[in-house]
Amino acid sequence: MSDNFQTHLGSWIERQEAEMISTLKEWSNINSGSYNADGVRAMAEVIASYAEECLGVDVTITDLAPIKSVNDDGDLQERSIGPMLRLSKRPEASTRVLFCGHMDTVFPKESHFQEWHQIDDNTLGGPGVADMKGGILVMLKAIQAFEQSPNAELLGWDILLNSDEEIGSISSAPFLAEAAKKAQLGLVFEPSMPDGFLAGARRGSGNYSIVVHGKAAHAGREFHLGRNSIAALSEAMNELHELNNLREEVTLNLGRISGGGPTNVVPNLAICHFNIRVSSLEDQAYAEQHVAKVVDAINKQDGFSATISGGFNRPPKPADSAQKKLFELVESCGEQLDIELGFRATGGCCDGNNLLAAGLPNIDTLGVQGGDIHSDKEYMLLDSLVKRTKLTAMILERITQDPARWL
Repeated sequence: MSDNFQTHLGSWIERQEAEMISTLKEWSNINSGSYNADGVRAMAEVIASYAEECLGVDVTITDLAPIKSVNDDGDLQERSIGPMLRLSKRPEASTRVLFCGHMDTVFPKESHFQEWHQIDDNTLGGPGVADMKGGILVMLKAIQAFEQSPNAELLGWDILLNSDEEIGSISSAPFLAEAAKKAQLGLVFEPSMPDGFLAGARRGSGNYSIVVHGKAAHAGREFHLGRNSIAALSEAMNELHELNNLREEVTLNLGRISGGGPTNVVPNLAICHFNIRVSSLEDQAYAEQHVAKVVDAINKQDGFSATISGGFNRPPKPADSAQKKLFELVESCGEQLDIELGFRATGGCCDGNNLLAAGLPNIDTLGVQGGDIHSDKEYMLLDSLVKRTKLTAMILERITQDPARWL
């Protein structure tokens, strides 16, 4: 690696550590749960101001369409979400990188988990510290560092920060796909694994809601006239769960059920929300056919009707040859920085799945090192802020030095 990186950019990044920690604490205390539209917008405004100051380019704030989901009455409802931030520099450059991150967290404004707390000298707990407000800081500081490099003029970049990643990126997906087609490399700043490893192959994911309507009746006087929606849904759920035994690389998780009322009334409504994970498009097609058969079987029963909402919003992300070339690049940079890195397949998914589906190879766990994400035990290792910022800055340096080798 060039002397410029070792003596200038690396030391500059190290000097940013205290400010990065302070900023991360402030960001963690802003509730930006996916459906807290006002909170996510407040987070977006704070990040926009920070990004403009760091990078010297204007931020475009784009409103995202409301998310449609099935409520407990079995109806599709619209729920507002926060906006998306977009930044761009050197659109004319022949080599372009797309940076992606998300501003939303899984913690609603009613959550008890609202503020950062110090766990030990090197460990910070708090909502979003790892997933992924810490990652956004790494992204912005790495770009700021790289912009000081003599090679900066060789690279164009776009940044997309969405506010619906934790609920499937339904509204932001078209923007991600459009931006992916203009780049040769995607860098996504989800947290790494707790041991520092990065995600390799990822499974695809689909979220579904099945709504079953029966017929209400008095449970004693006219039980025979009723059609018990809970009973019908229970049978369907058993059939859905059987998918776990039919295909080795397919899992179906029955996540939440609702319906019914007083026990002396035959229930006429029952709802189940579930998630499916797959490792290939063939598995996805198989799972979709299985779900369709289960719904069709309900509709063939006298007095019942069933509807299905949702679908696969993130296709599988295999470790193909283009991905493996990027793995090699990242591991090589890690060796130079004395950071032990590796890649491991995971059942989780993220916007990296969407980018690869749009044809853009990407690394999607370049954020901070941490763990217990999606729980009130979420934490991150403070020294990973500098380490991961250096890693991303070096990746950018290596790409501009020899784009034909890596892209």
